[in-house]
Amino acid sequence: MNIINSSIANQIKDIHITSSGNFYFLDGIVISEINENVTYTWEEAQYVVEEIRKFYGPTKNIYYISNRVNNYSVKPSDWLKFYNDNQLNGYAVVTRSENSWFNALMEKLFLKIDINRFDNLYNAIDHAKNVNKTKVNLAC
Repeated sequence: MNIINSSIANQIKDIHITSSGNFYFLDGIVISEINENVTYTWEEAQYVVEEIRKFYGPTKNIYYISNRVNNYSVKPSDWLKFYNDNQLNGYAVVTRSENSWFNALMEKLFLKIDINRFDNLYNAIDHAKNVNKTKVNLAC
């Protein structure tokens, strides 16, 4: 399910559409929907990272959800550049495809945070909100 066609579309604060996919900004959550057959690289992600910084501020921690509604690949070593340069409260993959989940597990080899798997977007967003809330309470 694409977020734009869901009952939570009204929670979207900003949308960034690139040649690689769509990125939806919610309160403390970024949801990506990468286009079919794309190989997503750091060069393509840099624009989105900059937009995240502009929207949330340079010190805001966010939760990233990869809503894998299409088949695509990620250049895993490029994730090192993203995660070493950003503050993430967490990372989730929404997929029902075992192949897509396997690709996410390959990405995990390059990450310092856990990847959570969900089979629907609603559960992933609920989880992200709870994690963000917990992180804010721990910081106080």
